Amino acid sequence: MPRAVIITSWIEYDPDLCSLLREDDYIVCLDRGYEIAASLGITPDLILGDFDSAQAAPPEDIGVPVLRYPPEKDYTDLELALRVLDPKDWPDLLIIGGLGGRLDHTVANIQMLAGYTAASGSAPAESGPRPEENEDPEHCFRRILIRDGRNLCFAVRAGGADGSAPGSEAEPAAGPSSGLEADPAPGPVHVSIDPALMGTDGKDCYFSLFPLSGECGGLTLRGAKYTLEEAVINIGSSLCTSNEFTEGPAELFLRYGTLLVVLTLKETALTSKGV
Repeated sequence: MPRAVIITSWIEYDPDLCSLLREDDYIVCLDRGYEIAASLGITPDLILGDFDSAQAAPPEDIGVPVLRYPPEKDYTDLELALRVLDPKDWPDLLIIGGLGGRLDHTVANIQMLAGYTAASGSAPAESGPRPEENEDPEHCFRRILIRDGRNLCFAVRAGGADGSAPGSEAEPAAGPSSGLEADPAPGPVHVSIDPALMGTDGKDCYFSLFPLSGECGGLTLRGAKYTLEEAVINIGSSLCTSNEFTEGPAELFLRYGTLLVVLTLKETALTSKGV
């Protein structure tokens, strides 16, 4: 599946950036991200930003397309990149960095996951929360991952725009979906939460679920230390914080609402990496 990779200006811990890239990735560098890429010998396909955090703006003859914006603008550099990239060309996004550092930017980036991730399974395309600035409901990506050297997060969207269940009474399917693929059949959205995304078998990794919409319902969780069956959780709840894997991926089913899924390496994993 075609994928775009966005390298941001702020990357906490050391994610071994080069190992995350594929040969066919379309690489976008934001602001100081082009300096990070250059230091690793990575040539981007596009550079974008106001360059207020870079040591210097990229030169005119850098040999790569550059989209330059004034610092006084309506959108962050990351949202500008999301608006520039076409989901039809790049249905999958990997955003490297953008977590930690400035809290306001971290919050904005997490909220953008809800606004720019397409609804899956039985959910209508227009459902779920979306930033007001994202005027085009079709401009959503199939999958967006944000990660650094310790954390990874993505959004799961399902259900009706009014917050009600989509109407299916079917039981969650027994078979797992592949990776982060959501089941296309009517019924609950089904996602596998795989610790392999963080390069671990799960023993050194927590995962947590947080509502990004007012209410998330029909939440079933299997393959975890703490399981759920048809639960309802509301925004502000800490119920699903710091869960653990039992063996292999955990299986998540969601009837309606928008969830943030967060994977976090434990301190023992960071110590073994020398971080």
